[in-house]
Amino acid sequence: MVYNSKLFDVIVCGAGHAGVEAALAASRMGASTLLLTGNIDTIAQMSCNPAIGGQAKGQMVREIDALGGEMAINTDVTGIQFRLLNESKGAAVQSPRAQCDKKAYQFRLKHTLELQANLQIFQATVTGLIFAAGKVVGCRTNLDIDFMGTTVVVTTGTFLRGLMHIGQNKNEGGRLGDFSAKTLSNSFLEAGIELQRLKTGTPPRLLGRSLDFGKMQEQKGDNQPTLFAFHDTRDAQDLFHVEQTGERRLGWKPGHEQVSCWMTHTTAETADIVRRNLSKSAMYSGEIEGVGPRYCPSIEDKFVRFADKPRHLLFLEPEGRSTNEFYVNGLSTSLPFDVQIEMVQSIPGLEKSVLLRPAYAVEYDFAPPTQLYPSLESKKVENLFFAGQINGTSGYEEAASQGLVAGINAVQKGRAGEPLIMKRHESYIGVLIDDLVTKGTNEPYRMFTSRAEHRLLFNHGSAELRLLHHARAFNLLSPQRIARVEAKKNSINTWIKRIETERTAGHIFGDQIRSQGLDSPTPNSFDLAPPEVRQEVLYNVLYKGYIERERRHVMKLEQTEKIKIPADLDYSSVRGLRRECAQKLAAFKPYTLGQASRISGINPADISVLLVLIESTRAEQGRP
Repeated sequence: MVYNSKLFDVIVCGAGHAGVEAALAASRMGASTLLLTGNIDTIAQMSCNPAIGGQAKGQMVREIDALGGEMAINTDVTGIQFRLLNESKGAAVQSPRAQCDKKAYQFRLKHTLELQANLQIFQATVTGLIFAAGKVVGCRTNLDIDFMGTTVVVTTGTFLRGLMHIGQNKNEGGRLGDFSAKTLSNSFLEAGIELQRLKTGTPPRLLGRSLDFGKMQEQKGDNQPTLFAFHDTRDAQDLFHVEQTGERRLGWKPGHEQVSCWMTHTTAETADIVRRNLSKSAMYSGEIEGVGPRYCPSIEDKFVRFADKPRHLLFLEPEGRSTNEFYVNGLSTSLPFDVQIEMVQSIPGLEKSVLLRPAYAVEYDFAPPTQLYPSLESKKVENLFFAGQINGTSGYEEAASQGLVAGINAVQKGRAGEPLIMKRHESYIGVLIDDLVTKGTNEPYRMFTSRAEHRLLFNHGSAELRLLHHARAFNLLSPQRIARVEAKKNSINTWIKRIETERTAGHIFGDQIRSQGLDSPTPNSFDLAPPEVRQEVLYNVLYKGYIERERRHVMKLEQTEKIKIPADLDYSSVRGLRRECAQKLAAFKPYTLGQASRISGINPADISVLLVLIESTRAEQGRP
């Protein structure tokens, strides 16, 4: 049975962090959008740690906000603790992080989706895709209802043939208490899309009243919280908007009544328990074939790979204001439940702890992302887009970033418009997607500041300014907000010019700031400028030489990024191109010469051959 006689413009399969951003982006661009999920009650569920942000991830969330996404504002109004990481280091690597109320975050996003124009939500499990002439045209569900659409965005998270492990115990599902999408993988394989297996895990959850916080170190939130959304350019009503129906979305004043987290550590007894039981771990007994995340290892991995470390830090983080449940950050494991109890109770402050939920590992299918164009459209099937953990990433922020881009580009594809492709020098989102589609990944990919060679340009406060041209080009922000961002940008540039030209006591203000630090004098009335403006001005002045050098480097690299490679180029017929190189390029199908240069095994001589070919073809066709 076909649900609708009229096609949806965009169908999004999956309502995790990638799916909700994809659906909101598409519908806010005016496209008729359908969001399919196996369980409406778990929309935007925080399956692991109920926290948003962190190193490089915090910058990505601010970029999502700059492009009209929802994650930042949703975090601000449901956050229960805010901290700025790396505060003692340079502003380029400072990253906001927030602990959220798990259920408030989820419920507010669900409500936001329900109130969104052009968006329909429907509860059904997608069991397969419908193809015609090499294109995706719809999807099938477990209810024997088919949905037809111009484009489809797949955001299945860990649910593709998801299998959970607790010791030798196995249960099908993408997360504890939920289902496994067992047949959708076959649909991908039939279309020629390669699938592999990855693994991730989560720690146990503990009952707060069973913990002895007196044996732990308290971690409070910042007195002046760093928020994620750009509230200075948003409408005031964005915080607690009341719809025409009288419905008020859940949330509270950002940074209000923050709660504490707590730090403890493993012991020699913990290490002994884990090592004695390694053979019972699903990871070490051969039960799991998928590769786990290198940067968020299980406790088994920690004691094996870092055997010289006497202990490992753990963080007890509350799951919300209205629950007594605590998340044990750093204690991910797939050991049997009885061993988990023994292990947890060997930790200071947790000696009498009660486990509410066991830790477990989950392995799942993913599609190696080198099968995607930079727009996140499949190279194998036209009009099919992938976003989130199906692309081999790990983390809510990485998923949301991809979902936002995939949703925008699904709309653009249906309208025959140019896709949104962010470059490596513009944003962490640009780095993320370029890394995935160019280099691929054989382990769950996580974003770090070290992955971005131009990170000096990516301080979190500049996201709106860096991405303004994209927001304007794709109508991602309201005209009022665009005008406010432009006004802020003009104000920043005006103040930078004044500081770099005006003098005090015979010295230019800018030179004094660079030689004496941020406590140096500034022009009259600068202290009256909004804090967001002052921070950005001082960042640009303080690091002027480094920023200018970085921008010169970017300009040189930009030349290769502007040279597009014809999609139908037959690499095997290019004279002077090594056979190995031709095979790699044919498999990757790079979008530009710059992207081709970043493929492993492609050297400068290969790029020179391609450049000569492209330029000679343009000359023959009379194009510049």
